[in-house]
Amino acid sequence: MTRLEENLYLKKPLRFKDGKFRVLTFSDLHGIRNYDTRLTRDLDAIIEKVRPDLVLLLGDVGWRTAVTDTAVFSEYLADVVRPMEKRKIPWAHVFGNHDDERGLLNEEQEGIYESFEYCVSKRGPDDVAGTANYVLPVKSEKSDEIIFNVWGLDSHDGMGDYIKEFSLKTDPWFFNLPDPLYPFCGYDSIRFNQIMWYWNSSDELNAREGKKIPGIMVFHIPLPEFIVLYKNTAQTYYKGTRRESVGCGPFNSGLFNALVERGEVKAVICGHDHINDFEGDYCNIRLAMDGGLSYDCYCDDDLRGGRVIEVKEETPDIISTYMVRSSDCVDDYPGECIRKYGDKLPIE
Repeated sequence: MTRLEENLYLKKPLRFKDGKFRVLTFSDLHGIRNYDTRLTRDLDAIIEKVRPDLVLLLGDVGWRTAVTDTAVFSEYLADVVRPMEKRKIPWAHVFGNHDDERGLLNEEQEGIYESFEYCVSKRGPDDVAGTANYVLPVKSEKSDEIIFNVWGLDSHDGMGDYIKEFSLKTDPWFFNLPDPLYPFCGYDSIRFNQIMWYWNSSDELNAREGKKIPGIMVFHIPLPEFIVLYKNTAQTYYKGTRRESVGCGPFNSGLFNALVERGEVKAVICGHDHINDFEGDYCNIRLAMDGGLSYDCYCDDDLRGGRVIEVKEETPDIISTYMVRSSDCVDDYPGECIRKYGDKLPIE
């Protein structure tokens, strides 16, 4: 199968309906084996209210005891995706920095994700860094013309892996310089070959359609350019909440430059920062954070929810996005902590 054929393939078709296409993103579920079932309660309630055409899970879906082995993860993931599966809503995911931290690798998890009927995630090319690099073409309501693209990338884990991969003779903490370009954290960067895969894939899709195809891009760890938003609030039309530092890595991958040059991706949506949900415009691209949804990792009750992205078929280059809160969708929110396997937590 050629790269173009792989990019065009979808297990379930995505189409505009009544002239619109609505995406709902959730990030940082951080469920464990004995997870607090308010998580799946919130997922179900928000999906019921929004009625999206596509749901995207933006990484750190599971961690710790949820990712120890195939059986445990499969049971947990089945609970998480049931709200989409029972409504026959296509859904996809990207990986975060915590997904493979306790035994089950992302490559192994990918097969479990794709085993669900309405999962439209794709593993991505073997010669491109990471797992789950893909594009999801969205077609016209009345024809097979591609109107919109949803791009997903793997933003990897930590700088320790980066150093090992490229045989850099330094300690990961070396990047904690006294005066760095960005607030230091040890997170990874999107690789150059991922950017080239996006660039070349976009070229092929555009050539096939005879036009530039607008779209959005999602991945877990935000880019350094997100920092520009809150440093220039008036110019970027900044809005939303920031309660922690942007968790970007110390390297600038060049992805944002590529997106600006191509001029097709109209919005970039990231998770990772559990208590940030701000957004703004920079160089004609909407940058938006999706606040966390977890009850088993830190989140703030007033921010917990999902992000909606809406686009119209007649104007697919214009993106509308906003947060939907659990507090607006769930009765008696947040309610009491309820464990699937009883009150006792497993040893982490």
